[in-house]
Amino acid sequence: MKRYLIPTIFFAVGLLLQFWLYFSWITLGLLVTSTLLLCLLIFTVSEMSISKDSSEVSSDTGRYTETLALTLPEPMMKALSEVEKNFETNSFRKTEPIFHDEDPIQFASDLLAKQERLRFTEVVKEYALPVQNPKISSILYAYFDGYRFTESVWQKGTMIIDSEANDIEWEDFEENTIKRGLPCLSAGRQKLFLPIVINAQVFGVICMQTKDQFFESEMNLLWLTTVTLSEKVLEQKEYFRALHDSKSGLFNKAHFYSSAKDRFQSKSTQLLILLKFMKPENYLEFAVSLNEKTKSQGFTDIGFFQLEDLLLGCFIPSQSIQEFTFFIQSFVEELDALGYECELALGHSSNKNVTGKFDQWIKQAYHSLETSILTNAA
Repeated sequence: MKRYLIPTIFFAVGLLLQFWLYFSWITLGLLVTSTLLLCLLIFTVSEMSISKDSSEVSSDTGRYTETLALTLPEPMMKALSEVEKNFETNSFRKTEPIFHDEDPIQFASDLLAKQERLRFTEVVKEYALPVQNPKISSILYAYFDGYRFTESVWQKGTMIIDSEANDIEWEDFEENTIKRGLPCLSAGRQKLFLPIVINAQVFGVICMQTKDQFFESEMNLLWLTTVTLSEKVLEQKEYFRALHDSKSGLFNKAHFYSSAKDRFQSKSTQLLILLKFMKPENYLEFAVSLNEKTKSQGFTDIGFFQLEDLLLGCFIPSQSIQEFTFFIQSFVEELDALGYECELALGHSSNKNVTGKFDQWIKQAYHSLETSILTNAA
């Protein structure tokens, strides 16, 4: 407030002179304008003074830092540099939780079921039944996981819409008939249930609905229209089994070697990672969870390979090794916080540090893994 003391006095004196000598609206306006200009001038000068003081303080600080750098011995300067570097690294590594308090066992189970249902849905969308019978008002496709039937896709004419994974509403005799791989009509004959089945293996069910009634004579003819879809569902399952492990759903060992050869010959730097679970308890669920979380974090594009029991492999860019190692540490720590014990040994090898064929790359990674196991044991 001190900066406005002079304008206040100036305005007060001018106002008194107006009343004592001669009052005029014009002179009063000039007085107000002059006072405002004076306030603005004083304010500008004050701000310039403050900025100058700040710059002087900054320059003094800079000079102090430079003096300190010249005064401290080189080992201490390196130590300070390492502290600063570690601080920045730790700040970068403060990532979001991996599981968000989810149970990893349930997460893995739900994920596998969801992925299998999704593959079924994709085949159904591509090979949906042509609705040639005008009697059919809508068609519901449901997936069978070996225990229960859940809705997958709803079709009306050429329009196909995804459905929630709800249980089908039907009678026990209808469900039991479908599980035996046979078609059946509902009690009111307005629903026709057709199993998606090959070689007595049931993959799902098709529920055709009508506002009229279905007849026994129509049942087999409509069931024949589902043959192509059943074959495509089986074909998709066989293709998936050829590339993936039957237990974990990860890519299998045969696919690993073909991928390793391609990655080894790649111009980009690739890092082969081997992870071994040191304890067998819940390792399949941990592997499924780790595979999904690794892909969602962007470390790898195709995920892990199941090489042996307890042993996984994957490919990541070399520049991600530090972040990936920290991610694995966080993964184990979160499992521990959730009450699950998990120990992992990690081995790695870069394709740019290997001479010879790609099998040498794999051997180096195995050697690194063995070293890690021995180090942890010691």
